[in-house]
Amino acid sequence: MPTPYGEWPSPVAPEDVAADARSFASVTTDGDHVYWLERRPSEGGRGVVCRLPTDDPAARPTEVTPADVDVRTLVHQYGGGDFLVTDGTVLAANMDDQRLYRLPADGSAVDGDAEPTPVTPAPPEPMAHRYADMRVAPDGETVYAVRERHAGPVTDGDPRNELIRLRLSPEPSENADGGGAVADPVVVAGGSDFYAAPRPAPDDDRLAYLRWDHPNMPWDGTELVVAAVDEAGDLRRERVVAGGPDESVVSPKWSPDGVLHAADDRTGWWNIYRFRAGAGDGAGADRGAGDAALPTAADAENIHEAPIAFGVPMWTLGVSTFAFRDDGRIATLATESGEPSLRLLDPETGDMTDPGLPYTSFRPASIRSDGERVVFAGHRTDAPSAVVEWRSQGSDGGATTRLREADDDALDPAYVSEPEPIAFPTGDAVGADDATAHAHYYPPHNPDVEPPGDTAPPLLVRVHGGPTSRSEASLSSTVQFWTTRGVGVLAVNYRGSTGYGRAFREALKGEWGLRDVLDCVNAARYAAAEGLADSDRLAISGGSAGGFAVLAALAFHDAFDAGASYYGVADLRALAEETHKFESRYLDGLVGSLPDAADVYEARSPVAHAEGIAAPLLLLQGGEDEVVPPAQAEAMIDALVANETPYAYVEFPEERHGFRDADNVARAHAAELGFYAAAFGFDPAGDVADVEPLVGERPN
Repeated sequence: MPTPYGEWPSPVAPEDVAADARSFASVTTDGDHVYWLERRPSEGGRGVVCRLPTDDPAARPTEVTPADVDVRTLVHQYGGGDFLVTDGTVLAANMDDQRLYRLPADGSAVDGDAEPTPVTPAPPEPMAHRYADMRVAPDGETVYAVRERHAGPVTDGDPRNELIRLRLSPEPSENADGGGAVADPVVVAGGSDFYAAPRPAPDDDRLAYLRWDHPNMPWDGTELVVAAVDEAGDLRRERVVAGGPDESVVSPKWSPDGVLHAADDRTGWWNIYRFRAGAGDGAGADRGAGDAALPTAADAENIHEAPIAFGVPMWTLGVSTFAFRDDGRIATLATESGEPSLRLLDPETGDMTDPGLPYTSFRPASIRSDGERVVFAGHRTDAPSAVVEWRSQGSDGGATTRLREADDDALDPAYVSEPEPIAFPTGDAVGADDATAHAHYYPPHNPDVEPPGDTAPPLLVRVHGGPTSRSEASLSSTVQFWTTRGVGVLAVNYRGSTGYGRAFREALKGEWGLRDVLDCVNAARYAAAEGLADSDRLAISGGSAGGFAVLAALAFHDAFDAGASYYGVADLRALAEETHKFESRYLDGLVGSLPDAADVYEARSPVAHAEGIAAPLLLLQGGEDEVVPPAQAEAMIDALVANETPYAYVEFPEERHGFRDADNVARAHAAELGFYAAAFGFDPAGDVADVEPLVGERPN
């Protein structure tokens, strides 16, 4: 007998979504071991550095960092580049105080046989000095890193960002406090608003790094700087070799023979360029006695010009989108027509081959190689995410080994709903067709039930954050939570998303809150017209910028019958004035500069137009969110109460921007399911929270 959509018994309970799952951050190698950073919702989202010897098939992953260490940096709030491994030593940022600690890579600190040793001084205030994106110089002792100071000398009340150098094994300073105090790091570059990717050359005499200034975000425009390094480790003869206000450079790195490479989007796509000193006008080869040869802007060579993105938006630090192999080829992330893959690029011939690996996403972009093997965090549509080792053989695909999977109790493949790519017509009005946007559709799927034959399923439109980001096809427990219950999921890549070139990305310039929202509305209408969804049971859900799209879609359009906003932006002006430094000028490009565009901010802020929201709305918010502060949700509640709009509110007092604790993730999923059940009139199987909307009153 057919079972109504939404009421299918599911093997994915709310607590299953995160209870035993892990997510992976940086992946790297050192000697015979592969190292990675995994975040564990079951431990409150704690970051743990793990390792595995790849020459022993029977070996199991072991922890490197002890239980009282949470490896996470808060530079730019989003972090990234949290640890490095060099010659048997780990250097990692600790969440509790944001200091850098040195510890053995063999796991002896976990057993209590060794103690993490701080290599940066205690800050003047808790967590006031933050470090990220560390790289060790060839001398094995000098470390370059990004530092963000929230106390001490600052500019206009903002944190100060700079590049510093420090010693991996520092001598105690005169102001030792008995807790491992060390001398202050030395600033080697400052004056710009932001820095990233300090990368020492293999010959120890040059350093490359990225910098940019407000109002740019790093995908708008960055500068690639190269400098000579003197005997003390300080920089001189700095010069910009690529980038600018309208040209974004990401993922700089040196080849084993000392040639600088980076992904640059001057053609409209992040292509890989190399900078061989003297390859252009010859100026780069000029140097005095003992000086390093520095490339110039004229030395830039695009080694494979194509409408393919070999870079990604630098939301986090430590980005690595390509790596060098011993055979001279480059293993690189390549996103073509919005679909990522890992390919091999010959820098001498420009030829590129696709080895056909079954991975469809490589987040975060942490592709590393020791020359023989390539390691990365890989995602598939039919299996859990994993830390992957790949050893290619000639021109074929070679062998991949899944070293660590995200889930020890993976969903039975029989229940997995695999995505279908969709390109749908859109434009600057509902129903317009003068532009194209993209999505992945995950149909309802459950082999244990017979679906109804006389109706289309409910649809959940999921909106990615950013907005300068994208949704990629992968096996997501959140998506399967819905599809196994009989709810289709449509993950939209609206205009402004990445992976389709700079022009598509910049289609949202000045249009945030308009084009992205219209694309979500048109996506839902397209799905209903194609018979993929019931036009009377359309929901929309998203977090951060995606949450803003939820609120705007409900306030300014009537396409959706319910919505869930996770830490969504309700008041654009408040966001611009209250958010953290990294994104404090983001809206200059997306909306307009204040105060000149004040009327535009008001016109697009859902909190100012809550009277337009008729569909039930669920709000979920972290109490310690510094990116989208809780005041945004509170202002939205006030407006909903005043307009007697049905809503529900769930707060997570200890969560930041994005929920990391397993219990909170389960609670959020249960609340969202219960909320839609009430809105759409179905009775979900299993033990699910009963979430009844409030009308005209504040939550208890």
